[in-house]
Amino acid sequence: MKIQERAVLHNRFDVKVVDAVSGKVKQTAVGFNVITNYYFNSRLTASPLSKTTDLFRYIAVGTGTGTPAVTDTALFTHLTRKAVTTLETVYEYPTSHTTKQIKLEATECNGSTITEVALEGYYSGTFSTTYYIMSHAMLQDSEGNQIAIAKTDTDVVYITATFYATCTPSGFGTNGIYPTAENNYLFQWLLTGSTDGTVRFSRFPVEYSSDMSVKYQGSKSYSFSGGTGNTTTYQYDLPVTTFLDSECNNRIVKHLGVAGVGAFTFPNHEVFPPYAVDHLVIGEGDGVTTEFSMKCPLIQSGTVRIFINNTEMTEGTDYTVDLENNCGDWYENYHSAGLTCKNAGVSFGDLASKTPSSNYSYRDPLAWWSCYDTTVYPSSCTVNDVSPVKIDFGTANPCNTLKIDILTVPTARLDLLKIQYSANDTDWTDVTGLSRTGQVWKFTEVSARYWRAFLSGEGNTTVVVTSSGMTGSPITLSVPVASSDTASIVAGKIKTALENNTNITALYDASVSGADVVLTAKTPVANVSNLNIALSNGTCAGLTTVSTSTNTTAGVAAVKQQENIYVTGTIGTAGNATVVVTAAGMANSPITLSVPVTSGDSSTVVATKVNATLAQNSDITDFFTISPDNGRYVRLTAKTAADNDATLNISIANDTCTGLTAIPTSTVDAAGNAGTKQVETLTVSGSVSYNWTYNLYYQSFPTRDGQSFGSTFFLGKTVPGLKFTTPPADGAAITASFALEYPFKTENNLLRFTYSVQLQRG
Repeated sequence: MKIQERAVLHNRFDVKVVDAVSGKVKQTAVGFNVITNYYFNSRLTASPLSKTTDLFRYIAVGTGTGTPAVTDTALFTHLTRKAVTTLETVYEYPTSHTTKQIKLEATECNGSTITEVALEGYYSGTFSTTYYIMSHAMLQDSEGNQIAIAKTDTDVVYITATFYATCTPSGFGTNGIYPTAENNYLFQWLLTGSTDGTVRFSRFPVEYSSDMSVKYQGSKSYSFSGGTGNTTTYQYDLPVTTFLDSECNNRIVKHLGVAGVGAFTFPNHEVFPPYAVDHLVIGEGDGVTTEFSMKCPLIQSGTVRIFINNTEMTEGTDYTVDLENNCGDWYENYHSAGLTCKNAGVSFGDLASKTPSSNYSYRDPLAWWSCYDTTVYPSSCTVNDVSPVKIDFGTANPCNTLKIDILTVPTARLDLLKIQYSANDTDWTDVTGLSRTGQVWKFTEVSARYWRAFLSGEGNTTVVVTSSGMTGSPITLSVPVASSDTASIVAGKIKTALENNTNITALYDASVSGADVVLTAKTPVANVSNLNIALSNGTCAGLTTVSTSTNTTAGVAAVKQQENIYVTGTIGTAGNATVVVTAAGMANSPITLSVPVTSGDSSTVVATKVNATLAQNSDITDFFTISPDNGRYVRLTAKTAADNDATLNISIANDTCTGLTAIPTSTVDAAGNAGTKQVETLTVSGSVSYNWTYNLYYQSFPTRDGQSFGSTFFLGKTVPGLKFTTPPADGAAITASFALEYPFKTENNLLRFTYSVQLQRG
């Protein structure tokens, strides 16, 4: 293959004389140059300067007269030269340019009359430096008349040279692709000397040939300087680059060319006519198998012929062929193989947020080719349900296989790989029919734009509840949790599990508040010191282990308030004793009772009579329990435990009787206390997620057909391609004839490429 690119070159000078004090422009001039043979000879033949050197290092100034010619080797009368400052180099289609400038100070070249200028390159030898003019121009005014600049000590002179290269990329045929202007190495070579020295081919479509500088599946370097130039025709023929029979085999060629120049796009029947394959052996029937690999990818539509024992079968009736995916498990056929982690719509765990390694060029985990960069890739990244491997294919792509090469997936999680798809990047669905062989996962084919994969943290979290007095303590619960469950979701599931255990609910009520799981004692009892709710991951992953729960509220036992009076004295004069019972919340409090007593009644008898009288008052008996007779004691106990009532009192005194010792204030046996129900809190933190450390690689790469690759992750569709309606009979010979319209590099063929550049003075 040979391609020719054309470029037209021209140059102009702009001169401005400025007053050294005021800065006002005093005079202007232009110069439309002749590009000398030195420029073309250097670019085409490396004489007198290298083909790839910067030829615009100096601007020379002269005072001579004459007409510039392409054969000029120096100014007519050399005055001085100065090293240039590059003001700008702009790459645009169709014309790019570089602009250089020098400044003659007020102290330089005074008394001289400047008439001519030139761009110069130079060669620095051991003992001397030689300068070569690349262009030559006489100064002119705006009307095209030659003029001169009389340099004085009040003048500052700015001399600006702009060198232009005009090129409209072409020559790579129908659907050819070309570099972006800023990556066009033809422009760069002509303006600065930079070149692209690699022929590449890509399996996957790219928009610009310059994308192939990183997206390629085969490459071979060549010497740009090894080309042959012709100074008569101004043509530069690059050397032929040949991919040998041992190089870059078993690869499809979608684009072929030089990233900085251009590339063919296939199929292109003018460049690569369809290649016929005749009676390729596909396999042998066994009477059972209906699916076979066609062994060659991307077959031309309408060319397939299938034979069984040399008898041609009928397509659509006897068999069908998948023209795109007909080579089975083929790396390049995976949809993800055409992507890198730098593509828009691709995220590989937290890779993008990690600091790149400055020591090694780690490989892109998604790109099938040798894609690496010290400024992009860290040594590893973390993949989980929050930061999964996620791919936006841009359009819906059918997938049925995910493969992870090189990297060893943690054994404990192998069967917990989640593969999900979505139509909108919001609602995700697990693939169905998922099965695994080694580190290859197969599933029912489904077409979707968005895909993601991660190792699930799902499983059973373990909850252990301990409490003295609880049957079966400690009680261990296994609570099923799902991947991506948040702490609050997990807390809700734990609460349900607690409620479903009758031994726990006999003593405690379970509740949840956010991520807090709460056990509350059903009754206020003394604090159970060993009450505890422990949490661990069990078979799930991502939750924070909690060994000791929080005793949010200590338990306090309930106490019924109790008070008494100790009757003292013997009745002298019969009559009534007065008893007053006071209590907050008791109906009709305070209640005054008259207790009949008889002369000679002892204190014990009086106490018995008081108890009998108290028992006859329903307001008192509704509120208190009256203790049985117990000598001289009269004792009341509140029926309900409540906070201590400071107003509760039993008093006794003589009314119409005599002989009793008055007791105005009763004695507290037990202060009242409503009690406190113990509260124990387990705070769940983390989420159900498995942090998978995905290691990247920079050395010891596996190779395939001479291509080192660091890719570990492939997602796409793999099918045998050829499907028979009825299984071929046992021992039947299956052959196929078809045509390939993509170059397919194998050990049986060579792939050659060259191009030429045609230069022209503008």
